[in-house]
Amino acid sequence: MAGYQKLSVLLVEELDQLKEEGKLFDRADFEKRIKEANNDKEKLMAIYDEMTKLPDDPDYKYIEPVSYEDIQKSLKGDFDKYELSDDEDLKNKFYGAWLGRCVGCALGKPIEGWKADAIKNWYVKADAWPINDYVPSNSRAVEEDNAKITQWSTKETLKFMPTDDDIRYTVLSLILLENHGKDFDTWDVALNWMWKLPFRCLCTAENQAYLNFVNLDEHDAWGKPDKEICKKALKEHKVNSYLNPYREWIGAQIRIDGFGYAAAGNPHLAADFAFRDADFSHVKNGTYGAMFFAALISAAFGAKTVDEMFASAFKEIPETSRFYEAMILARKIGKESTSREEVVEKIIENFSHYNWVHTINNAALCVAAIEYSKGDFEEAVVLSVQGGWDTDCNGATVGSVMGAFCGEKGISDKWKKPLSDVLYSEIPDFHPIAISTLGERTYNVYKKISE
Repeated sequence: MAGYQKLSVLLVEELDQLKEEGKLFDRADFEKRIKEANNDKEKLMAIYDEMTKLPDDPDYKYIEPVSYEDIQKSLKGDFDKYELSDDEDLKNKFYGAWLGRCVGCALGKPIEGWKADAIKNWYVKADAWPINDYVPSNSRAVEEDNAKITQWSTKETLKFMPTDDDIRYTVLSLILLENHGKDFDTWDVALNWMWKLPFRCLCTAENQAYLNFVNLDEHDAWGKPDKEICKKALKEHKVNSYLNPYREWIGAQIRIDGFGYAAAGNPHLAADFAFRDADFSHVKNGTYGAMFFAALISAAFGAKTVDEMFASAFKEIPETSRFYEAMILARKIGKESTSREEVVEKIIENFSHYNWVHTINNAALCVAAIEYSKGDFEEAVVLSVQGGWDTDCNGATVGSVMGAFCGEKGISDKWKKPLSDVLYSEIPDFHPIAISTLGERTYNVYKKISE
């Protein structure tokens, strides 16, 4: 079947994932055999079958549950819940969350995948350093360093929030929640994708999971999946893990903001919602990232301080995981650093061994940025983008958290006016739509769920 990458590439990337998960194997031997297979599917699949049965390293120190039930058993309980006032201030926070997500995404979109030093070089040579506005369209870095930038949402071209996967998934979650309320499961997530999400809009883990789901044999002649059989396949990880070396990458983490909004003030419910979504395509740390940020966003609607937000979110993920350990270090970096540059330097020093679209390194940058900001919207969003890697995702995630925390009133006109309160998503009926309307509709979903 077609996939995000050729089969041989998927297998090599699977070796990276297996190493991170603590499996014992001879990497050089596997790489040699994959190369010698010369794209022969039968030989490659035989190798892949071996890879799925590798033993655990007895010295591996992390314990990372996969199922929701096992994750809950690893937690200590005593989850937080906030009393939210039913007034215009709360509605302002819903608008702020959507608006903040769009601001952060638009800021990071032109420089997605760039390293921190390249971002600084662009701004410096545009005479716009330090960052305090959207990415300039022009910089001497073009002539002097052969730098190239996309013009999707630069300072000079930005007229609305252009379509982006970080925004598209938030719209999809709104549709899901409007249709199902809190009574949805991973099956409903899968169908929502099938009917609403074009295949060309997917990449990495989402691409592989989507392919695995639609290629299950249990579909009728019209392509309609058999509910019970497909649910069984979902539970047995035939969708989120099969030929999916991206199952701990950032995809699930960027999809869950709508669940944090809908469960505003109830971080545990937000994490529950996020798991149901993430479980379609991710496991372990890919799922923990989704649960953590959904809880953080939910807490942001009621928390009085950044410390309070973080305290709520940390209760939702296993303390024995790589993710938990990394976020503790990220907070320490954000708290102890004395400049944006120091935050970036220390995050890169500790987390650059991960792929640039992995969950853990990008989440660490987001957490450090929020911690360092001390509750300032612009400081947090700018720093999350300044650090590089998956800039549009990180800007969107931090913008969402800080937008819920500060409200629309806490976002300056410099950031919100260029968006003209308009969003394009490529999803019917949401292309275009007013960002403020999305805030209103999400508030209504929250009210329905909270009742």
